[in-house]
Amino acid sequence: MTDLFFCNICDQSVPLSRLEGGEAVRHGGRVICPTCCDAISLALKKDDKEKSGGSMFFPLFIALIACGACIFLYLELDKVKDDTTVSVNDAVMMLHRSMGDIQVSQESSFKEVSTQIGGLEQTMQDGLTASIGMTGAVDTRVSELVNQVNQLEGLADGQATLQQSMRSLQAQVQVSEEGLRDARTGQEFLRDSIAELERKVVVATAAPVQASGFSSDVKALLGQLKDDDPLKRVSAIEKISKFDDPALIPYVEALLDDNYEMNRFYAANTLGNWNAMPSVPTLIQTLADDFAFVRKEANAALVKITKEDMGYDSKGSEKDRQKATQRWSDWWTKNSK
Repeated sequence: MTDLFFCNICDQSVPLSRLEGGEAVRHGGRVICPTCCDAISLALKKDDKEKSGGSMFFPLFIALIACGACIFLYLELDKVKDDTTVSVNDAVMMLHRSMGDIQVSQESSFKEVSTQIGGLEQTMQDGLTASIGMTGAVDTRVSELVNQVNQLEGLADGQATLQQSMRSLQAQVQVSEEGLRDARTGQEFLRDSIAELERKVVVATAAPVQASGFSSDVKALLGQLKDDDPLKRVSAIEKISKFDDPALIPYVEALLDDNYEMNRFYAANTLGNWNAMPSVPTLIQTLADDFAFVRKEANAALVKITKEDMGYDSKGSEKDRQKATQRWSDWWTKNSK
């Protein structure tokens, strides 16, 4: 197929053969057909004739020059237009490439964002699932706590009833303890009264029998043992303890029932120092004295007199003291015969 070109002056078609044969002119992207070339050549020839013929052809020459200049300017302007078109096309192509790159970048960003959104959705779904599971566990625990609270309320009611019963029982125990204390006080008073009477009886019966064999000083001290002032009796027993006379044992032994604890203490101490074997039963009874220091001295006297030790602890519990006292009684029952 033959390539066709168009004249840039008259816009007529110009075959490639005309350009190759030299009939038409091609300058860059501009084409001038053979007709326009002939017209230009004719004009140039006429211009030469006018120059040779005189000044009448000068205006025509100027016109031809102007026409050529216009053609040249047109061709240059068209070239500039083509260059501009090429530049614009290049810019458009670059713009298209940039837009393609931007589109690719946007697609990549969209994919990344979509991936992140998918991850967030999965995380939210997992969190929602975990929250649902935790909610179920919390509901179960709350139900258990409610049941426990209900049970505790029932226990609280029972505890309130029990506390009320305990308070009532404590009140009864308190009343019983008060009655027991009153009874114990009366018992102690009765015991002290009986002990004092027994002491007076013993002293009254023993003194006439033995007093005749004592010196006047001893008789005076024995009389002082009957004094109502406990301190005078203490002074008398302290002085009598220095005589170490077996005949004085009944007088001193009687003081184990004295209503003043210091007299009972000095009596046990004196009998132990005298090794008064006949006083062992009375000393065993003194192990039940209300005062620990009196009980301790009575046990020390028993150990000193009998050379035995039953493990009695004056500060031990009442149960342990009773057991040790029973051992002393058993020993005396066995060895006094």
